[in-house]
Amino acid sequence: MSEESRLIRWVMDPLRGKTTLGRVIGWYGIVGSLVYSALGLFIDVESDRAMRVYTIGGLIFSVYVTIATYRCAASMRSSFGRNFVRVSALISLALLPVLAYLALSGALTLTSLGGIE
Repeated sequence: MSEESRLIRWVMDPLRGKTTLGRVIGWYGIVGSLVYSALGLFIDVESDRAMRVYTIGGLIFSVYVTIATYRCAASMRSSFGRNFVRVSALISLALLPVLAYLALSGALTLTSLGGIE
């Protein structure tokens, strides 16, 4: 099997619901977020353009993980757990555009969250 097909499968299987929910949460959600956050350490925070690109990339990654979580919830045995994960994913998808707007408009910053002006 070629390397490209492994990469494509690794990216597409969660969107097809062919990955366990634990793997999606653990590898794609937690480890992926840590790697993306580590990439943010190399971003010039003074550059508005770089911060916008980083924010939009984070939004795309968040949508990917949330959709993968929703799709892979079907593999859960518990119907309560399956429904809970799916409703949580839908709420997350509904809130992501709002949070992206606040982040891109400058209304959402670490200092504004702490009440420090």
